[in-house]
Amino acid sequence: MTIALTLLTLAHAQVFLSPEEAARLIDAGAAVVDARPTRRWWAGHIPGSGPVDWWSLREGRRLREGRLTSDPARLKASLEAAGVRGDTPVVVTGRGVDGWGEEGRLFWTLEYLGHPQVYLIDGGMPAWEAAGLPTVRGRRRPEPGEFQPSPAAALRADTARVQRAAATGDAVIWDTRSRREFLGATPAGERRGGHIPGARGLYYRALTDDAGRLLPREVLERTLSEAGVPLDQPVITLCTGGVRAGFAYAALRELGHPAASVYDASMWAWSADRDLPLTVTP
Repeated sequence: MTIALTLLTLAHAQVFLSPEEAARLIDAGAAVVDARPTRRWWAGHIPGSGPVDWWSLREGRRLREGRLTSDPARLKASLEAAGVRGDTPVVVTGRGVDGWGEEGRLFWTLEYLGHPQVYLIDGGMPAWEAAGLPTVRGRRRPEPGEFQPSPAAALRADTARVQRAAATGDAVIWDTRSRREFLGATPAGERRGGHIPGARGLYYRALTDDAGRLLPREVLERTLSEAGVPLDQPVITLCTGGVRAGFAYAALRELGHPAASVYDASMWAWSADRDLPLTVTP
């Protein structure tokens, strides 16, 4: 089966694939990126997959840093080492319900860097294993790929862009953290608590069922509408360090959203600048 033929059979699944759909695409030659910590990949992974921990792709080495590195050579080397090729689809998997949406962060990273065909396994590795699909152990990595990053600036929001959105309303700011974080709690180490004035709060877990699988389209559309997150206007997603925000971005892409972007620096950066406003709700 060719890659082109397989893609035709997946036309209804724009981003999130069932494990079986993902397996067919992988069998046809797609690369597989595993967004879990490398030690989890060692313990058991999809045959032929390569690990890419989002943490290793951050700018600098500070603990409270979510921004994607600005070093294109580092990004290229990390993704190619995982087998990513620019002319072949990429399937991303992760911890699913056991994680924080790391696979979504890698999905956004690859799209931001210009890869045209990126997919997620709906439910991540727990779903893959529950479907009885094969895994292997060990540290053998795939053959290196060939990928030239070409960043799409529109998919990434910096602090200045978020400031403008908060001031003018030209984009909706979607805070994907939990309700308690939105109201002021700082369990992930933000320097200050609260949320950006005018932001809509909707926890990213509201997008999935108890097994970590994306909810049906009609439920997602209703949930987002009730939270004030539109599907026909620019939306900037954020969280603490751009991970949950990446998963939310992927969900918007599944729904065909035309103008979504991720504030990858997110609240670690915003809360560290005391000149930037935050709203705390008692």
